[in-house]
Amino acid sequence: MINNNKFKILFVLAALFFTNTYAQTIEVSQDIKDACKSFEKGTAFWSDTENVCSQTFKTKDAEIIHYVGGWSIEGAAGYGQLYVYNSKDGSLIASYKGQFQDSSFHGFGHFEETYFNTDGDNVTRTSIGNWDKNAAHGFIYQKIVNNDNHEVSIFYGDMINGQKDGNSLVFKDKYIVDNVIWKENKYLSHKPSQLFSDEIANAWIQYKYFDSAAILQKDNDMKIIQISKNK
Repeated sequence: MINNNKFKILFVLAALFFTNTYAQTIEVSQDIKDACKSFEKGTAFWSDTENVCSQTFKTKDAEIIHYVGGWSIEGAAGYGQLYVYNSKDGSLIASYKGQFQDSSFHGFGHFEETYFNTDGDNVTRTSIGNWDKNAAHGFIYQKIVNNDNHEVSIFYGDMINGQKDGNSLVFKDKYIVDNVIWKENKYLSHKPSQLFSDEIANAWIQYKYFDSAAILQKDNDMKIIQISKNK
């Protein structure tokens, strides 16, 4: 999506409640300030008040990139926010709010992008979790909304270098959940599970009971989900 060697940002995937404060809390040396201002002459700005760098530039792919946040000699570092706009109509294509290192997504972050899928449908994909050198890496929450037919799919699970790998939960609708196993982004197997409330589903996911059995029981005519972690 972004082809700019200087910034090294390549979006490989797309609500995290980050603080709106960009400021770096440590004292910033003059060479970091100079590195910020020299990155893109004429459009780079260093704020002494907040100790943040602001960059705006246009790529050869007709996109306008705007970044504001922490900086280092090697580029964007620490917490920052990056926005990608279509230079023709000004529409927002993608955004990332989170941690950077060497001008790459690195650490915890929230990435959202809108694009056309292989069927030609307009979709919005949101990915929240851990990143390593621009790739989703670790435990990831991912939601894909088809803006044309309004279908929604949700994925909770592990990724390695941007590829689904290991156990995951895939939500088909409010009540149907599949426990899916992946290897290097390829589907291996799945088994259905039934969950009856968002609270139970989220707790199950939070504690990563991916190898557990979701057992539907009846107690005094009330449906209960019992979750037990496999030893």
